[in-house]
Amino acid sequence: MVNMMLSPQRCTPQCSLLEEFLQVLPLQYRTIVAIAYFTTSRIKDILLLQKQDITPEKIIIRDSTLQKIKKVTIIPKLRPYLTVYLNGYDTQKSDFLFTDQLGQPLKSSQVFKILKIVAKNINLPHIYWLIL
Repeated sequence: MVNMMLSPQRCTPQCSLLEEFLQVLPLQYRTIVAIAYFTTSRIKDILLLQKQDITPEKIIIRDSTLQKIKKVTIIPKLRPYLTVYLNGYDTQKSDFLFTDQLGQPLKSSQVFKILKIVAKNINLPHIYWLIL
C-alpha cells in the first residue's frame, strides 16, 4: 500500500496550498502533481512518461497537444519528489512510470478522481483545479 504521509519536506507555517495538498496525496499522485506543476505540463502527458524520459538534469515530455517533445530542466523544488518516487519505482511492472495495479498507464480520469477525493477530505474541494 502506498504510504500516504511520505513527504520530501515538512510543511511550515508559511506552507503554500500546493505543498499542503501534496503532503496528503499518495506518493504516486503526489509525484504526478509535482511534475505537472513544476514543468507546466498536462497530467495526460505526465502519465505517458517512462523511466528513460527522466535524466539526472531533464525530463523529456511529449506534448500531446502541440505534438512536440519538450526537455524540461528539473528544478530544485521538483527533485525531492522525483527522488522519493524513483527510489521506490519497480522497473519490472511496466515501462510507464505511473501505472495501475495491472501495470497499465493511469488514465487522467483516475488521477482527477483521487485528487478530488483528497481535496475534499482536507476541506479544499477546488484546490486541484487551482494548481493544475
